[in-house]
Amino acid sequence: MTKNKIKLLVIPTLMLGMAAVLVPLAIWTAQANSMGSFIGDNRGFVPSVAGTAHPLAAENPATLVRTTAAPAAGDSGLLNARHRFALGMIETANNDDEIGGAGEVSRYQIMPSVWKHYSDSRSYQNPEVSLEVAQQHWTALHAFFKQQTHREPTNFDMYVLWNTRYGYYASKGFNPARLNPVVRDRAQRFVNLIERVES
Repeated sequence: MTKNKIKLLVIPTLMLGMAAVLVPLAIWTAQANSMGSFIGDNRGFVPSVAGTAHPLAAENPATLVRTTAAPAAGDSGLLNARHRFALGMIETANNDDEIGGAGEVSRYQIMPSVWKHYSDSRSYQNPEVSLEVAQQHWTALHAFFKQQTHREPTNFDMYVLWNTRYGYYASKGFNPARLNPVVRDRAQRFVNLIERVES
């Protein structure tokens, strides 16, 4: 066999080998991106936690909000007045009309894809509807954290979950010391705002 024929056989073989590596890598990357592509700012995560499939609460699609079991008043899964104020302040200075750079809506900056999981309403500027959606998402994040760590989340933990992509905090072992400094600083600002409201 001549050198030219060998070269002609080697090139397609190399190309097939590269395709065998690159195609699965491209599929894996697409799947990872669909799970949440916002590195420091992902409100696109809807946790898959038992009990978050919500039955329909109303028949009017303009105000339809799916319901979950409401957390008890002392439960850290409750988005109480202090949490609501701090979350709204750090996200938009409590501006109901704010639209984020990635398309986040409401004063709580929730991705529309997440919003749709909890409500068919598009009343993003309505503080009552946005609060209901935010509460349900907060409760789902709370349940996800407890399921993964077997402990109650702190205010710091909850804001990290709210503000990062799916799996980010878990990949850091739910250890604040291992977080990106920007994420850690924002979460600490959230904690500080809650403490100021309490005092």
